[in-house]
Amino acid sequence: MMAADGPDPEREQRKRALLIFIFILILFILLVIRLIHIQISSGALLTRQAEEQQRSRSLMPARRGMILDRMHRIVAASRQRPDVYVDPMLIEGIPQLAVDVGIRLDMEPGFVEELIRRRENTRFVVIAERVDEVEAQAIRQLDHPAVGLLDRSVRSYPLGESLAHVLGFVGKDGTGLEGIELVYDEHMTGRDGFAATIRDAKRQALLRAEVAGRPPLDGGHAVLTIDAEIQRYAEEALAASVGEFEAKSGVAIVMDPRTGEVLAMACFPSYDVNFASKVDKSLRRNRCVTDPVEPGSTFKPFVASGALTKGHITPTESFDCHMGHYFAGRRLIRDTSPHGMMTIKEIICKSSNIGMALIGQRMGAESLHETMTRFGFGRLTGVGFPGEAKGLLHPLEKWNSYSVTSVPMGYEIGVTPLQLITAFCAIANGGSLLKPKIMKELLGPGGEVVIAETPPEPVKRVLSKEWAKYLRETVMVSVVEDGSGHRCQIEGYQVFGKTGTTKLAYKDRRGYEPGAYLSSFVAGVPAQNPRLAALVMIRRPNAVLGYYGGKVSAPAVKEILSRSLEYLQVQKNK
Repeated sequence: MMAADGPDPEREQRKRALLIFIFILILFILLVIRLIHIQISSGALLTRQAEEQQRSRSLMPARRGMILDRMHRIVAASRQRPDVYVDPMLIEGIPQLAVDVGIRLDMEPGFVEELIRRRENTRFVVIAERVDEVEAQAIRQLDHPAVGLLDRSVRSYPLGESLAHVLGFVGKDGTGLEGIELVYDEHMTGRDGFAATIRDAKRQALLRAEVAGRPPLDGGHAVLTIDAEIQRYAEEALAASVGEFEAKSGVAIVMDPRTGEVLAMACFPSYDVNFASKVDKSLRRNRCVTDPVEPGSTFKPFVASGALTKGHITPTESFDCHMGHYFAGRRLIRDTSPHGMMTIKEIICKSSNIGMALIGQRMGAESLHETMTRFGFGRLTGVGFPGEAKGLLHPLEKWNSYSVTSVPMGYEIGVTPLQLITAFCAIANGGSLLKPKIMKELLGPGGEVVIAETPPEPVKRVLSKEWAKYLRETVMVSVVEDGSGHRCQIEGYQVFGKTGTTKLAYKDRRGYEPGAYLSSFVAGVPAQNPRLAALVMIRRPNAVLGYYGGKVSAPAVKEILSRSLEYLQVQKNK
């Protein structure tokens, strides 16, 4: 009897094996196709990602360039103060690491642990910013793969409050925000470099790849025309005067009239530049260039120069000053003391408003306006400070019938302190209006000269040498020797200058505030060959203690000039 037909086990087994082989072959072919596709379409990207996972870049920050005074004293510099960071993904025990880091940084371990856990799914958590070298070294000695240092540049101002309004400051990111730091930010900012490192799966460094790195390029340096010693004299004298007369504020500027270089520029009250971000913006404003004021009687020499140059008056001509009371139309002009007939020298020496009003009427609006324009009033000086104001000089068509008498007295016009002393230096140097300079030269990172010191930059000639000499050595010398500026006499030197006492206008309405004054004095020395010019303006002195410029500001100018003359070893001539 034959066995029944049925499936052949061996045949079925071969069939299943063939099917499995075909299935595996198809999978293999699909896998190869996929690999080829990946290699062709994404190979470069994946290779780059793999390299990035194995390599890391360490920032090597560039050092910001220094700011130096004219004698190359450092007034602003940068130093490295690193941040401490951790990589939470590489931490096996957060509590223990928090203790290790906290002890070295004098921080509570609980606080450190909280910082880490708050962002434990990230790769970068800053634990402490700008640590000192002792703390940084302690972190290096910890030698933990999850803990590192990231170099940061910190700006330092060794003189503290000195030069605050000139220097300005930098932001947290190292960018210049005000003053010289802002103006020359591009020159002083360097280019950061980096170092490449190859790491294993645990992010531990295996090999330093110097070839793949780029060294940092430090920023260049800026050399100011400022002399830190003369700056100190100006700041000390200014602070003393503000304190003595219980004033609200003050400014002081010292210039070399031969070159237009600013040797000192001070505002009081000042602030410590190292903590500038914590100071109110109004205190940081450089009022020497941003705040125009009515200059009062300090303006009279400029009007006189125009009247003499244009032939409206002569040095020997006398004007009737009406014994202290004079009506210009319906407007009554008064002098502080009665005077009769006076020459231009006597009018300025006694600071007669009536005499200047008469000269203004003689000149007429057009000639008077042209004189003011010629001296640079109503336009920027070009010194380059951010926020510099151009002052206020109304167009001729906006002048009224009172303007020809108001402007010669220093009213109805606004000038910045820098504009005023720049114009004064034109009389001091023989009649040439120079562009004021605050920057002496720019240096490269290694001290090489990038932009060399430039010669004085004349804007225009505003009066002849003869008239400048007459105003300087005859008219304004008499102000110091016989007039309201006598408190600025310096033994051995002939000083020339002009006082000014101005009422302060209301901010929100027309008219002048009772008892509110701006007390000013501007002077130069020596009269025969001026080396220095200085201006001091004291705002809102206590009127009970004194408010005339000759009493409040002249002694401060004397202090600045006498100390500066000794420091510069200027020979006595008197």
